[in-house]
Amino acid sequence: EKLPYHPVRDFKMIMQFGSFNMGVIVKSDAPFKSFKDLITFARQNPEKLTYGSAGTNSMQSVIIEQIAKREKVRLTHVPFKSTGDAQGALLGGHILFAAGDFNYPLVESGNARLLLLFREERAAEYPQTPILKDVGYDFPVPTFICVAGPKGLPDEIVKKLEDAFTRAMKEPAFIKGMNDLRLPIVYRSSRDLNAYVAQNYETYGRMLKDLGLKQ
Repeated sequence: EKLPYHPVRDFKMIMQFGSFNMGVIVKSDAPFKSFKDLITFARQNPEKLTYGSAGTNSMQSVIIEQIAKREKVRLTHVPFKSTGDAQGALLGGHILFAAGDFNYPLVESGNARLLLLFREERAAEYPQTPILKDVGYDFPVPTFICVAGPKGLPDEIVKKLEDAFTRAMKEPAFIKGMNDLRLPIVYRSSRDLNAYVAQNYETYGRMLKDLGLKQ
């Protein structure tokens, strides 16, 4: 899709206050107990390991396709309009795993099993679940929740907003709300977030090109 704006140049990042828990889930009665089990199945059954995501070229589908390329296995991607749709297809038995953000009650109620997290650090919410680097992959996972403004926003306004939102992160109600939603609290300053977004935009551009996908 051609956008009427540039995802990096047309925004001024003010600060990051959180992230998403994204990863790989399977049905609780599936035979897969680890992410390695999925890869083993894919190696033994080319193109029969079906997975759903929030769409072709979504971050989660790029990560899975990069893993498949590295492992030299062939998967069947079923793109959906949202990860919620993919989770519904998983529970209905139409796909074997879903990749992306997930409805945490599915996991905590035992209806789905979380095999892998797309995180740069281990999650306090799911301390026993491996992250990408634990299973041998070093792909970046830029899943940030942030405050942003338009390009050209005066530095003094950026600083005032950054300070206010940073103070708000320390409020007990904010911390409780994020914990209730199982959302990781992650802080980046305006300067660090602008650099982080620009760096990952370039990195994912290279990953898309490496997979032969449109940027």
